[in-house]
Amino acid sequence: MEFADKNGTYYQLLSPVVEGLGFSIVELSAANRQDGIHISLVIFSPAGVSVKDCEKVHRLAAARAEVASDTRDVYFEVSSPGINRNIKHADEFALFTGYGVKVLCDGDSEWMRGILEASGEKGIIIDNKIEKSRKKIPYSQIKKAKLDFSWEEA
Repeated sequence: MEFADKNGTYYQLLSPVVEGLGFSIVELSAANRQDGIHISLVIFSPAGVSVKDCEKVHRLAAARAEVASDTRDVYFEVSSPGINRNIKHADEFALFTGYGVKVLCDGDSEWMRGILEASGEKGIIIDNKIEKSRKKIPYSQIKKAKLDFSWEEA
């Protein structure tokens, strides 16, 4: 599992706005297209992300992106991670500490489920209270990972 590029131009441009509004950037993608620049931004807050939150971030972050893009059109989209988000980068685990996750490791045929207890430089720790197990998983063994809100009540 890789870490996200926090040194990218649009990340550097938009993160002060997003963080200033109390959110974290989960994912940011920007693509140059014939009709302009398409930017997709996924934001997170432990308090949740509402439609109004997305609108507020959109209004301020899109304006900043438009100024930086000179005369090109900017198509801007803001969303929350969603309840079954595919975790794409290792640094996302730090954002979702305390939330339910499911992880599929190389060589396994079944998902490991539990509460994400911790994440660090080398891997994560999942606590499965039902099976009374706690497992350390190195990032190098993670094939797929998703948020799993069915564990929030466990």
